[in-house]
Amino acid sequence: MGSYLIGYTIIGVIVLFVVFSILVKRRILFGNTPSVQKIFAHPLLHYSIRRIGSAIISVTLAILVTFFLVRLAQPADQTCITKFAGPRVTPELFALQCNAWKKEMGFNGTIFEQLWNFFYSIFPFPKTLCRVTLDSMSLTYTVSDCRNFVVDLGKITDLPGVEDGTYVIDYMLPRMATSFKIGIIAVIVELGLGYPMGVLMAKYKDAIFDKIGLAYIISIDAIPGVAYYYIWMAILCGLFALPRAYSADNFLSWLPAILTMGFTGMAGIAMWVRRFMVDEFTSDYVKFARAKGLSENRIMFTHVLRNAIVPLVRSIPAAIIGALLGTYFLENIYSINGIGAALLVANNTKNALLLQAIIIISALLSIISYLLVD
Repeated sequence: MGSYLIGYTIIGVIVLFVVFSILVKRRILFGNTPSVQKIFAHPLLHYSIRRIGSAIISVTLAILVTFFLVRLAQPADQTCITKFAGPRVTPELFALQCNAWKKEMGFNGTIFEQLWNFFYSIFPFPKTLCRVTLDSMSLTYTVSDCRNFVVDLGKITDLPGVEDGTYVIDYMLPRMATSFKIGIIAVIVELGLGYPMGVLMAKYKDAIFDKIGLAYIISIDAIPGVAYYYIWMAILCGLFALPRAYSADNFLSWLPAILTMGFTGMAGIAMWVRRFMVDEFTSDYVKFARAKGLSENRIMFTHVLRNAIVPLVRSIPAAIIGALLGTYFLENIYSINGIGAALLVANNTKNALLLQAIIIISALLSIISYLLVD
């Protein structure tokens, strides 16, 4: 009960804050109070409110599309026939089993009731969920594993090796953790190599290092990404004899995926760092600094790099959150049991409910990353 009260209180405070800020902005409230206007009518605050509002609309559209696609791809009545119908199943038992499964998976009720329940499950309200199973012998329902959730992504059914009714969150969280620990180290590698590479290319423009760097960047753009992954796999696992199959207990088995992602991603970062820094070198403040007699290194690292790095810093939150989503091809190549592998399993087994959860997670994380960038 306490978690519900806290959750609804936070949501209520946020709604009141937004409404109050809009009323102050339009001078309906405190129109002649400069101190209140300065805080609640600030342009940056209302820009943030508009961006969050547009993000909510984007999430709503993604949920709507996902909802209808899942029900077109996996009709509930047809699934019931596939799962429960048989020569020894009586009509009464079939109806009970089908109704229990529909209730468990959110397919019970009219389409509008299903849509309302779907939005309620996704929206961050506190909620208690239980697993409902039917005893085919006594024809009674059993409620078990009741837990509190903020976001309910549904339950899994018909997935090999996974018990029907398993919460999607329980299935996805360890896989997201695996993808994140590989992805975040790869982000550190690509940032740690990409920024210095771009700086050196800009500093020694048209020199041998710059030409080698440009050749590498062009090769990354010219060769399809999947092919480049296999090239790095051949180099790292063949030439350097690193393990190809991922193992959580062996850090060396992490390196092929990390270095493949890092070496591929650093090319784009180096390209943009070089481009921004070369543009900054033609600015008036650089000419003025040179006229004052400042050294090239001081001009570069104190002035040029600081200005050139600003547009690229905006990409860091998206890269970090993107690490949570994994890389589908890399996880398949290196046998990593992450979220990318879960997507391939869901697609290969035609498991619409798991696909629905992965799509919603991807949409939410993508929109959050854009908000963090802003």
